[in-house]
Amino acid sequence: MPTKAEFNVDGHYLRPVHAPEDRLSALLGLINKAQSSIQLVIYIYETDRTGRQIRDALIAAARRGVAVQLLIDSFGSATMSRDFFSGLEDAGGSYSWFSSRWNIGYFIRNHQKMIIADRRRALIGGFNIGDSYFGRAGDASWEDFGLLIEGKKVAEISAHGDRLFENSADGGVRFLALRRAINSWPEGSGPLRWLLGGPTNRISPWARRLKNDLENGERLDMVCAYFSPTQAILRRISKITRKENGGAIVLPGKTDNGATIGASRSLYSYLVKRGARLFEFEPRPLHMKLLIIDDAVYVGSANLDVRSLFINMEIMLRIKDRVLADYLRQLVARLSEQSEEQTLERHSARRSWFNRLRWGLAYLLVSGIDFTIGRRVRFRRLRSKQKSLPR
Repeated sequence: MPTKAEFNVDGHYLRPVHAPEDRLSALLGLINKAQSSIQLVIYIYETDRTGRQIRDALIAAARRGVAVQLLIDSFGSATMSRDFFSGLEDAGGSYSWFSSRWNIGYFIRNHQKMIIADRRRALIGGFNIGDSYFGRAGDASWEDFGLLIEGKKVAEISAHGDRLFENSADGGVRFLALRRAINSWPEGSGPLRWLLGGPTNRISPWARRLKNDLENGERLDMVCAYFSPTQAILRRISKITRKENGGAIVLPGKTDNGATIGASRSLYSYLVKRGARLFEFEPRPLHMKLLIIDDAVYVGSANLDVRSLFINMEIMLRIKDRVLADYLRQLVARLSEQSEEQTLERHSARRSWFNRLRWGLAYLLVSGIDFTIGRRVRFRRLRSKQKSLPR
C-alpha cells in the first residue's frame, strides 16, 4: 500500500495521512505555509517536544502577520499551564479554553481536532498534539489517522471555527448558542458533507447520517478507538455483518482506559454470533476513527460511543467516493492483519463470570452512567447555568 495517495473528489484535493511522520509534516506544513489565518481546535495539547514545536511554529506564523487562533479543551488539557502560550499572545495570536474546569459544562467536551489554514486547507482526524500522537513515544505511541483536504468546502468548517472561538472567547462557553448551531447545521448535498456532533436535545447531524448509512449499508469496515454504541447503532451494525462480505471491525487491544476495552468486549459475543469479523489491534495503542460504509467514508474526531454520538462536540467529514473507500479498505485490511481476530472460541475462553461482570460494569460506566450524567447536564441544568454566563 503506498505511503502517499492523492484523490480529487468534487474538485477537492484529499490526501490520507496515516504514518505519524506524514501527519506531523502535514500539520507543520499547514502552519508554515499559511498566509492569512490559522485556526487550531484541539482536545489534548501536551507541552512536550511536539507541543513546543507546534507552539513555536504558531508563534512564528503570528510574527509574520498570520491571524492565529487556538482553542483548547480544558478537560483534555487540564494539566497544561496557562502560561505555555504567553509567547503566542505576545506575537499577536490568541488562544482560549473550551469550558471552565469548575462549572457544569465540564461534562461536555470539545473533542474536535482540526487545523484550518487560510480558510482553504485543513487537516482533520483523531489525533491530538503530543509526542505519543506522532510516533515519538516509542511503544506508547498511538496508531492514528488524518486527512488533508483543500477546496471550497473548507470554508464551511472555518466558519464553524469562528463560532467556536466567539462562543469561548471570554472563558465561559455559550452552550445554548452551540446547540442552536448544531441543530441548524446544514448537512447539504454532494459527495463531501461536514457533520457535527454535540449536546443537542435531538439526534445530531453526524449521528443521524451515520444511522441512515448503517440502516441501508451492505458492507462496513471500521477502525475505532472507543466502541460502546447504543443498542440502536449496534443492531444496525449487526444487520450489515450478517451479510456476505460484511467487512472488518478493528478495535483496540491496547488503549489508555481499560474500561473502554471491557465495554467493547461485552459486545463481542453479540456481534460475532451475527457474522462480524472482529479484530483487536495489538502492536500499539489504537486511536483511529475511520468508518467506511459501502462507498461512504467517515473521517474525523468521533468514536462510536455514546459520548461521541450525543454529548461531545465532534466534527466528521463524510466523503462519498468509491475509489477513496476502496483505498482505505486496504488500510483497514492491513491493520486487521496485524491484529488478533476475535473468534467465538477465543472470546469464550476468556469469558469467565468475573470478566463478564467486569465488562458489564465497564459498559454501564462508559455508556450508561457517563451518558446519564451528560444528558442531565445538557437538558436540565444547562439552561439555568447558561443564564449566568457573560455575553
